[in-house]
Amino acid sequence: MNKLIEQAVDLAIANADEGQLPFGAVVVLDGAVVATGVNTALRDSDPTAHGEVAAVRNACAALGVLHLTGSLVVSSCEPCAICHAVCASAGVTKIVYAAPKEYVPDLGYPAPDLGTLPGEMQSALRALAPEQLEYVPSDRAAEPFERYLAYVARKGDS
Repeated sequence: MNKLIEQAVDLAIANADEGQLPFGAVVVLDGAVVATGVNTALRDSDPTAHGEVAAVRNACAALGVLHLTGSLVVSSCEPCAICHAVCASAGVTKIVYAAPKEYVPDLGYPAPDLGTLPGEMQSALRALAPEQLEYVPSDRAAEPFERYLAYVARKGDS
């Protein structure tokens, strides 16, 4: 599992180094990685272009299916309501993540918190299927956020 967590974190770091939001995910089916995804919300001006969503879309396209029954999504960060709902809708059995939501700093865009409807939705989904989510600590879990903030600071100094 650690290799998959590191792959998701590496995707998030590479995305952050390109100035995109620091989130990445992989879809695993029958022990093999079938697709990856990163957050492209800034580039695409698309609030649904999250890493897990992209990974699920890419997996479905690669396999020519609409459902990923029995698959695993490994994410660099705890899934938001959008990502959790997409994974559940696609038949993902489990979502494993490296960084809990508390690790996410202010990234300079409006992010949902627990006092907002998306935050409440995230809590509700978690309560409905607690067995679907698993936190796997990683020493590098905060690195994507640090790299993104460093990128933003460099661009601000230019």
